[in-house]
Amino acid sequence: MGSCFSLKFDELKPLIEKAWKITRANFPDEVHFYFPGMVHVETSFYTPANVLRFPGISITGTVCRLQCEHCKGTLLKSMLHATTPEALFDVCLRVKEAGGVGCLVTGGSLEDGRVPIKKFIPVLKRIKDELGLHVVVHTGLVDEELAEGLACAGIDAAMMDIVGSDETIRDVLKLNKTVADYERSLDNLKKHHVSMVPHIVVGMHYGQILGEKKAVEIVSKYRPDALVVVALMPLANTPMESTPPPSPVDIIRVILFARLLMPNTPITLGCARARGALRSAIDVLALKVGVNGIAYPSEEAYKFARKLGLNVVIHDSCCSLIWQDVAQKV
Repeated sequence: MGSCFSLKFDELKPLIEKAWKITRANFPDEVHFYFPGMVHVETSFYTPANVLRFPGISITGTVCRLQCEHCKGTLLKSMLHATTPEALFDVCLRVKEAGGVGCLVTGGSLEDGRVPIKKFIPVLKRIKDELGLHVVVHTGLVDEELAEGLACAGIDAAMMDIVGSDETIRDVLKLNKTVADYERSLDNLKKHHVSMVPHIVVGMHYGQILGEKKAVEIVSKYRPDALVVVALMPLANTPMESTPPPSPVDIIRVILFARLLMPNTPITLGCARARGALRSAIDVLALKVGVNGIAYPSEEAYKFARKLGLNVVIHDSCCSLIWQDVAQKV
């Protein structure tokens, strides 16, 4: 299976066909398309009706102490900001009153790779119990205390980027941690039975494929509820703004390897990936490999899914919830 990363694209075709058959054997003939409220997208087959349907909320505002090379806190700027537990509940109340279905709770990282979530645990539980919203949390690194708190809060999914290269952790994330720290985070979540949907960022190391294979191998050991594969998006005003993004084929190599290692795990193509023609190419290849879901799919993805005979199911929510949306064959 490791040949996914070494074979030429034409040589991958038998493995791609195998991955498609594995997906069809284990899941219904459907694909889930997700349109959360983080980005405004309109297509011929979807028009957003509610800007607060599933927003991203930063509990640190625009502040990120880590300042990774690929982001520099840029992604926090467009989110809703709620830097106190009271403010977070108020924002979620607005979401509920506006007819929203849930939210992503995230924020900038501290210098040690953690997102400062612990003081928000009680209010996360209130949001679940009193408002009935879906709550997914981008955690950063997870110690046992945080894992226990997230379990008590009853969140729908813990999301964290899994990095499989010490070099990437040091040079891109500027973090004095190792791959083992990321694996320990998954172990803590698993130990406390927190639903987990790890993310793998293809091309995080300046567009290169470096630790992705190792990251998939680590994730597969913990049998996550789902896996989300995303890709480097070179952002303006960051050291990587001129970095070529990973190719569609490199992204598919990661999805392919994941499907072969985890035949029963729902896999989605997440929000972060190139736009325009590259996005269309990525989406079509991902469907060929048998992804279960795509966030913000292109027009070509919709057309190709229908051509493949797949039933298209559309959601106003985050693709990390696919583990609740997809039914496995029994």
